Amino acid sequence: MSVIIHDTTLRDGEQAAGVAFAPSEKIHIAQLLDEIGIPQIEVGVPAMGKDEQEVIKAIIDLKLQAQVVTWNRALHSDIDASLSCEAEAVAISVPASDIQLKNKLQKTRAWALNLIKEVIRYAKQQGLSYISIGAEDASRADDDFLIQLARLVREEGVNRFRYCDTLGILDPFRTYDKIKHLIKQVPELDIEVHFHND
Repeated sequence: MSVIIHDTTLRDGEQAAGVAFAPSEKIHIAQLLDEIGIPQIEVGVPAMGKDEQEVIKAIIDLKLQAQVVTWNRALHSDIDASLSCEAEAVAISVPASDIQLKNKLQKTRAWALNLIKEVIRYAKQQGLSYISIGAEDASRADDDFLIQLARLVREEGVNRFRYCDTLGILDPFRTYDKIKHLIKQVPELDIEVHFHND
């Protein structure tokens, strides 16, 4: 088993209170991450608008050794915004917990499964070389539904499945148990973990 670091400083790092990177700082941080050998850099959210798209495009144009990944909601418009930056690799997030599906979106599990299948197929039609699906709030999701989602992602030919502890509720022991169970149930799928220290 190999471990790959997928650095999210340029996206998630800006979610900390009082943190906002200038475009030149984002470019410099991307270059430094590349220099120290980080293999994947998640550079931002193109759907945020023109300014964000310009800095993402500037980073992509650097032709770094690291794979440059953009973050997207499960929407065609987000994928299109990534493509406008000439992105070749995308991370797509979908709510996985009933709490988020019902309370945040007033949607069902069936809706989430259909949405992600349709968005994966759209992204593939656009010729994207790398697609990761992030299960938002996975740590509060029903285990059986999470496995169903992971199996769907595998069947659709996605590169990686991201398990997100969106609210930072897991401890190391529960994390071990949950990820081990997921890998056992969907062994053919690369699993990424993304944790918050809330």
